[in-house]
Amino acid sequence: MKKTAFLLITLLLTTSVFSQIKAPQNTHFQIVGYVPSYKNIDAIPDHSLQRLTVACYAFASIDSTGILKVRDEKQLKKFAKRAHKLGIKAVLSFNGSHRYYAKMVSSAQSRARFIESAWRLVKKYRLDGLDNDWEYPLGSDGSGLGNLELMKEFSSLCHGGKKQYLLTAAITPGKYVGNATAGLPDEIFDYLDWVNVMVYDDYSEVKEGMHHSTYELMLESMDYWVGVRGVTLNKMVIGMPAYGVPSGIRRSGNTRDYNGIIRAGGSVMGDVAMISSFSHPEPYPIYYNGIKTIKDKTKYCVGNSLGGIMFWEVAGDRHDDLSLIGAAVEEIPNDILPANPKNKHKK
Repeated sequence: MKKTAFLLITLLLTTSVFSQIKAPQNTHFQIVGYVPSYKNIDAIPDHSLQRLTVACYAFASIDSTGILKVRDEKQLKKFAKRAHKLGIKAVLSFNGSHRYYAKMVSSAQSRARFIESAWRLVKKYRLDGLDNDWEYPLGSDGSGLGNLELMKEFSSLCHGGKKQYLLTAAITPGKYVGNATAGLPDEIFDYLDWVNVMVYDDYSEVKEGMHHSTYELMLESMDYWVGVRGVTLNKMVIGMPAYGVPSGIRRSGNTRDYNGIIRAGGSVMGDVAMISSFSHPEPYPIYYNGIKTIKDKTKYCVGNSLGGIMFWEVAGDRHDDLSLIGAAVEEIPNDILPANPKNKHKK
């Protein structure tokens, strides 16, 4: 059975007609949330998940053989069923070693093996698509061009049949133009439903007071991806953090999710708080997005007809009236969201 599926996918992907199917237009405002598989997903209440239009299960990872695998397929199955019961789409996000990915995308045969392993998971658990969270395909080693071919081939499966599947990618904010931005050729955006732009993690161990996810960083990202690279507005899904990062000190062990920052005394309306950690017992400033900044960013995205907003990650948010995702949803008119009869997205 696996051999038959592999041969069929290889045949499809080596036929030029099937390798040129582009993504349809994203006609709704998306609310995307990443749900880490390594956290307690069951602790996320239904009402928090229902605020989303798309939930990305993170992650499936490539192994040394070039195959995509999920650590706990029972958990993936349970999550997909739960998402569908709540009326939201469940997408599988994949990541892993750059070395393994670069080798995998270097040939049509190895790409076909990888695609077959991913497609098995999509079909087996009735998922709604795939999200490419390879950080990052590069311009310097040819992996960006290999990734372009991979996305074109996935697009033939996701967009070429009667049932349409989502195909998205998480990408750099584009503030630092270089190897990672060069790894995304202009053509790739034609094959993706949208891109989840990671407008966060602008961090320095040297520079104190450097906020990792400012409103201005979002504008810089828009200037690059839309103004310079020509990505269409409806494919721009702006990523927002549900966590905080210090500057001027070592990051490892000193980050904190939004819920933890508020519990430590941070203001829900602020963007910086003084906290301490096990590895850094002396109080230090941690920079995050409070409700005001999240609302302001969301208003910008709605007002400029962008493709939506994204959060890393849902488990780090609060699940009460101090929720960041809940605050964002309050700024989004229902009539621009995908139809979901099970939920109106409002509190």
